[in-house]
Amino acid sequence: MTDFLGPNTRGVLHLLSSLDQLDVGQVEAVAAHRRRQSPRARASAWAAIGQAMTPRERLATLGAAALARQKAIDVANRSHTADWAFWAATWDAAIAVALCGRVDADHYETLVGPVAHALPWITHDIPLQVQVASPHAALARVGAPHG
Repeated sequence: MTDFLGPNTRGVLHLLSSLDQLDVGQVEAVAAHRRRQSPRARASAWAAIGQAMTPRERLATLGAAALARQKAIDVANRSHTADWAFWAATWDAAIAVALCGRVDADHYETLVGPVAHALPWITHDIPLQVQVASPHAALARVGAPHG
């Protein structure tokens, strides 16, 4: 599979498809945990992310984060729980997953931590479960726009 969503496109696609499985309680838990995070820890994690990305990867990984945020907005709207903290948590998690293995464990945990309250697999094992014939098919499966 190509790296159209960063070095770990499969993990990002799995995250995107997993967001559809979240219920109202899980969305609210993710948002609550995101609001309690230390701004300093997040800033440090984001600095590490910035150093981990090559200029070529930057667009792809930011695209992964944007898709995750849009998916989170859709999930929140569907469950009538609009909360910026949920969208922000999914943005952070998608970037961390896209660059999985490129940032140290503490920074990775900071960025995926809130989402891990609903999707515990994200903290320890990024699955390669997305099995599709093409990137366009993968995007179609998660409901993302593609061209």
